[in-house]
Amino acid sequence: MIRSITMGIVAALFVMAAVADDVPTDQSRESHQEWMANLGYHRHSGGWRTVQEIEIIERNEKTALAQKQWNKKLERLRQDLATGAAGDAAEELAEITDPQAVPALTAALASDPLRRVRLLYMESLLRIGTPAAQAALVAAAVDHPDPETRIDATDRLAKLAPQAAANALAAALTGPDNARINRAAAVLGRLGVATVVPRLVNVLETRHVVTVGDGPPEGSTTATFTPSGGAGLSMGSSRRQVAVPMKNAQVLEALVRLTGENFGWDLTAWRGWLARQRAPASIDLRRG
Repeated sequence: MIRSITMGIVAALFVMAAVADDVPTDQSRESHQEWMANLGYHRHSGGWRTVQEIEIIERNEKTALAQKQWNKKLERLRQDLATGAAGDAAEELAEITDPQAVPALTAALASDPLRRVRLLYMESLLRIGTPAAQAALVAAAVDHPDPETRIDATDRLAKLAPQAAANALAAALTGPDNARINRAAAVLGRLGVATVVPRLVNVLETRHVVTVGDGPPEGSTTATFTPSGGAGLSMGSSRRQVAVPMKNAQVLEALVRLTGENFGWDLTAWRGWLARQRAPASIDLRRG
């Protein structure tokens, strides 16, 4: 969208430069506007723009205004939950269907301290069901600090579109955060997304770089003092970075749940089983 606006502005400047020699030096303001209008440009937001650019700008402004209004409305409804109007506020919070409310709902879901209120936000995200609403539920299922809220978000993803969420969840398997890899695997297992089994096998065991040893970082200079009052400098450190293999228990649990097989931590056996499947993405891997 931004690129299209930029390209339109560049095109406008090019056209204006190309025909500048044709414009009379004594051209009035009115005739200049007519000339630009004939070229397909109109005054808007302090410049000459095409109809398409104006439509995009106005649509973005309308979206931004609607989202700002939802921030205020959600804040008001949240406050009403602590009053005599709590019942009506809770019902209204759970039945929001406007896609423009998704940014406000996403922020509220991530920050609200009460699980019962977070459930209301998730119900609205489920009702809205857009890709942005789905992304908010994926984020909550994988990254919310409360384990019960992660399960609540997973339950709603199962109702919404478990397969559609697979790509975003599988992307979390490739990051450096071992705990996050396990959380994403747990969600995939609960959703029954069997198409990601090969990717789960790849992260059954991961390697992560950690710093071991004592002392300050390698290459630093340390001042030392003796009981007699003497002082000195020591160089270097015993600290070093090493790659540590980590077995991912929730990845194994998801594999067992999705395939009906259990080769434990034997990565060779898992890969051999995958090789024997002619079309892993199109068959039912959840055989009991």
